[in-house]
Amino acid sequence: MKRSKRRERSRTHSRSMLPTPAPFIAAGPEVTGTAVGDRVRQLFSPGLVHEVLASAKGEYRQRLLTIEVVVLAMLEFVLGQLAAFAEIVDRLRAGAIPGLPTVEVTPSAFYKRLHAISHTTFLDLLRRVTMRLRESQTHTRAWVRDLAPFANGLYALDDTTLDELVRRTPSLKKHPKGAMETLGGRLGCALDIVTGKFAEVLYDPDSKANEKTHARPLIERLGAGSLYVFDLGYFAFPFLDYLSEHFCYFVTRMRNKTSYEVVQELASGPLYRDSLIWLGKHRADRAEHPVRLVELLVGGTWYRYLTNLWDPRLLGAPQIWALYGQRWTIEMSFAAVKRSLGLAYLRLSHQNGILIQIWCTLAVYQILQDLRLDIAVSNGWNEDEVSWEMLMRRIGLYAHRSVSPKPLRDWLVQNGARLFLKKRGTRRRRITRLPDAVGAACDPPQPLPDLPLILPRKPRQGDHRRSRKTARAMIMAALS
Repeated sequence: MKRSKRRERSRTHSRSMLPTPAPFIAAGPEVTGTAVGDRVRQLFSPGLVHEVLASAKGEYRQRLLTIEVVVLAMLEFVLGQLAAFAEIVDRLRAGAIPGLPTVEVTPSAFYKRLHAISHTTFLDLLRRVTMRLRESQTHTRAWVRDLAPFANGLYALDDTTLDELVRRTPSLKKHPKGAMETLGGRLGCALDIVTGKFAEVLYDPDSKANEKTHARPLIERLGAGSLYVFDLGYFAFPFLDYLSEHFCYFVTRMRNKTSYEVVQELASGPLYRDSLIWLGKHRADRAEHPVRLVELLVGGTWYRYLTNLWDPRLLGAPQIWALYGQRWTIEMSFAAVKRSLGLAYLRLSHQNGILIQIWCTLAVYQILQDLRLDIAVSNGWNEDEVSWEMLMRRIGLYAHRSVSPKPLRDWLVQNGARLFLKKRGTRRRRITRLPDAVGAACDPPQPLPDLPLILPRKPRQGDHRRSRKTARAMIMAALS
């Protein structure tokens, strides 16, 4: 009996509408449990993992898939850059997970276990990793710290939207491909630009949320006296006033066509201008606190920056240029977390599973970023020159070595050049160095003249905080 052409076309069309699977990463040779154990145990100390497991054991009854099995399997999933949880199940069945015996388990059972175990166990792992690294921090980007030594901390603020869920459930299929409802949510992050590690993270299940709604909870966690660098996505008069009222410093760009009126001119030249201004000169939009406007002519373009530090001797124009340039550090961290550590592909569709993958990925990132700093200092490189892609490849190569080498950390630090961990052929897409002529025009900084007392004025701008009626529950990692 011949099959109807219409039915055949319908089946072909339905297959084409299925979600595109995540790109497959070719697996290397079979890895033994000892080799994999070296890789995971040396990055996550047994004592640290034991503390996390000891605090969570009492919450769950003993099963074939114990809490130890799931935690170690998830760490191996991120470190091994595996394409799917099915590969983890295969390794469990083959006994190839560090320190674990062979576990006869099905993919369905593994997915159900991830649904049953609370994400707070993995969040506890991330918190303990961050705390241990903060206590034992040896290498930092000291030159970044010297840009603003008066601040309690230097942080870059930004949001990243998580990508489309890989496993499409019936509740997601009703939405068209690429719809906001099919995305995994948003992460609001504060990155310590001195160490390159995440200082605080907030998860919002609403993918359409505005980043301004995430900034205030992050700042409340990090406290007063810190300096924040952020892009134009956070530019709003109420938010800038909020930072000044809570004794926080900021550096950001000036939005084009923003009206302002000059209070006091501090410097005026062909390459450098500096002045104190009121943001908003019309009755409809007025900021409450005055700010400082710094303008630099670089490559024929005027770059304009805002800060609430009035004195040029405390924070000069070259330091403002350099600090805002370091805002790009958080963008590179997002790229590393998504591309190199696999967070671009969310493997589970329920919130608990999404959070488990997020916390595991960030825990691995914190440890590897600390390792990148050690590699850079030991080899005399710039901190940003250590390639994430090559680092992950060498960690994978370490697991495949037949002869037991040095400890993983020592092997990578001492052989950084021979292992080609340094980036090669990086193309500069933006100006990173302030021209000498512009720097000379800013030096020495002009002293702040005697000014009359400038009192705050009555603001006339709507507050952009999210309405309580539409707010959804957000989850703070509480790393600080």
